[in-house]
Amino acid sequence: MDSPLNLRPRPPNSRGPQTIADFIRRVNAEPGGFRALNEEEVRRNVIAERNGIHEDVEMVTDQDADDDSKKPDIIAARHNIIMSLGQAIQISSNFLDFISLLLSKEIPTQAAVSISPWLRSQVPIGSIGATQLDAPTPLTQSRVADNKLITIGKRLVALNEAADTALAAANRLRQEINSETRYWQEVLTVSQKGWSTARLPQEPHDMGVKFGFSNAAPMFNNNSVAPLRRAEDGSVRLEYGRMGSRSERLQATLLHNGEIIGRSSLPRPLPNDAPLDDRVKEARNTIFAQELWHEINREGRTLHGHHVRLEQSAVTCALDPNRTISFELVGLDDQDPSRAPLPGDLDAETASITLHLLLSNAHRQNQLKRSERTAANAMRGPPPPYSLLLPIITYYRHEKTVEDCTAFLAAFCGALRSAGIQSSFSMTESINKGSPTAPPSEALMNTLLHPSEVQFDLTITPASRLRILAKPTPVFGTRFSIYLLHPQSNHLTSSFPPNQTDSVYENIKELVRYLSSAVPRALTMYSYPLVQEMRNNGNKGNSGETPTPPAPNTTTWIIHPDDLGLVDDDTETFGVRFAFASNYTRGDGADDAATDPELRVTGDYMEDGKRVQHEWKWTASGPAGTQSGGSLDEIVKHILANGPSSSVLSA
Repeated sequence: MDSPLNLRPRPPNSRGPQTIADFIRRVNAEPGGFRALNEEEVRRNVIAERNGIHEDVEMVTDQDADDDSKKPDIIAARHNIIMSLGQAIQISSNFLDFISLLLSKEIPTQAAVSISPWLRSQVPIGSIGATQLDAPTPLTQSRVADNKLITIGKRLVALNEAADTALAAANRLRQEINSETRYWQEVLTVSQKGWSTARLPQEPHDMGVKFGFSNAAPMFNNNSVAPLRRAEDGSVRLEYGRMGSRSERLQATLLHNGEIIGRSSLPRPLPNDAPLDDRVKEARNTIFAQELWHEINREGRTLHGHHVRLEQSAVTCALDPNRTISFELVGLDDQDPSRAPLPGDLDAETASITLHLLLSNAHRQNQLKRSERTAANAMRGPPPPYSLLLPIITYYRHEKTVEDCTAFLAAFCGALRSAGIQSSFSMTESINKGSPTAPPSEALMNTLLHPSEVQFDLTITPASRLRILAKPTPVFGTRFSIYLLHPQSNHLTSSFPPNQTDSVYENIKELVRYLSSAVPRALTMYSYPLVQEMRNNGNKGNSGETPTPPAPNTTTWIIHPDDLGLVDDDTETFGVRFAFASNYTRGDGADDAATDPELRVTGDYMEDGKRVQHEWKWTASGPAGTQSGGSLDEIVKHILANGPSSSVLSA
């Protein structure tokens, strides 16, 4: 049943009563109720209402009951209510009489019951009606054609509006189809190129792409999913989320004495209209660079002993006293496209690529650990820092040590060859390829993580040969081991063998010191056969047929007690002494590579009846100093041939 029409007027915005019942309740609550109303005040309100003056009715509270100034307001309100009630009753009575008189034409018996006696006495029943006449009038006939035209026009307008609405809907549908087609084509292209696409768990109505690495750290693995939002034109808008929309890379900078000598290259930023596949790759590269930056900061906190420093925006590592490498996370928009190439760009680029390869290998190791599911791998807790910087530091320092050792041995052998000694060395490097069945990536990682040992075969003299092994270690750097070749016939076996208990030399400094001490002893044993040769030659005549007895002033030569040369048997002051010096043995530049090795030969002999002392020096570039002379053999023979005679000794 339909609810009756509500004709209640809107209540006034006053503090007075809103309904009659509310007004009566408030009046009864006052002391005296309606009996306490003042007749004079009521009359004054009536006169004021007739004159057009309306006053708001305000109720009297308990606290203001004694205030006589508010009593006229109550009387005026009561008068207004009574007037409104009378007016409403009158209007409703007139409306009822009109409806009853109108219905008396059709149902006079029922309508006569509700007609008032006054209206019944003034107007007869059935005097008015609402029935249309059967015969149309001329006025209505003239409007029929107009009404038809109006109806047709209205229908045509409605049809045109419906057609326009349908066309607009079709255009919107066409645009939506084109947008959806473009969106799904781009998503399908990305999926066909190997990227993992799926609906987002939190937003099932949107697609997402996973561009990160499943074996990365949890914080980067969670940030490696980006929603694929559809733009208004249908293109895919890639949202990066917490990763940020800035494209970043890890840049390596190589410095020499504080001056930049090389930097790794950076790719150009992608344009705004780049394909979706390129944008996904860029997001992958950016989050990889962010993880790499995070991991080298973690590792850098544990490598203070390797001269690694964490700065505000860079991680710096001192490779040697002069060279430093620095890593920092930079944006692609911050690069200078007009930068000129530097000589150390290749080394910096190699370090940057190596870091990326090592982090990829760490991801692979995480995958292997997860697949094994052992009790050790199931232990909870933060994983240890990846080994990223330490292999680079170890590899560089090992290569630098091998380079210094090669340069020293070349100068070492050059100085001996300048003196006429057949000295040489050869270098062999054994590459750690790992298992023959291992893939090339594992072989490369094995080479990066375990640098190759380098073997040097050194020939000081034909009877003094050594083998030097350079072994890299992550903690102690490159260490050297020295072994004697053919120890049964090697002169150094008896005169100056390597360390017997521990043949390991901690650094190149100790290696150079051993070689510098081994050269004089090797040359002593190398020159000692000349004594026997001269003795044999002295026992022969000029024609070589009849030997002559030795001269009374012939000197007997023996090996120096320290094996550093040949001296006379009587005073041990005449003879020849050998020495080999480099910057390490001299104490010059202990942190630099051993350069400019120098062979020194000191001769103490008789010449023109006088005792003289001469010194000869040879370097890799040839004889040094002001002394002139031939080869080492000629000088030794000359000194031995002019030893002290018996007359000189007696004098």
